[in-house]
Amino acid sequence: MREGKYIIDSIESGLVKLLFAENEEIEEVVKRDQFNHPVHQSDVLLIKIEDGKISSTPLKMETEKRREQAASLMEKLKNRNQ
Repeated sequence: MREGKYIIDSIESGLVKLLFAENEEIEEVVKRDQFNHPVHQSDVLLIKIEDGKISSTPLKMETEKRREQAASLMEKLKNRNQ
């Protein structure tokens, strides 16, 4: 796993699927219990590797910005069909 920003794509059966923000084709799967904070789908995280272990920091402003962009896009698509 490389260090950098990741987006949580999904969480299933205790596994968190991460997409590398610079290239969302790069996927990593990590056990949920490796995070020292709550994680949710679509969260943006800064991942660092320290002593062979994952260290992550939630990027709340970036997460909120992405959620707002997604909501705006959905609204535009909804209005386009009217």
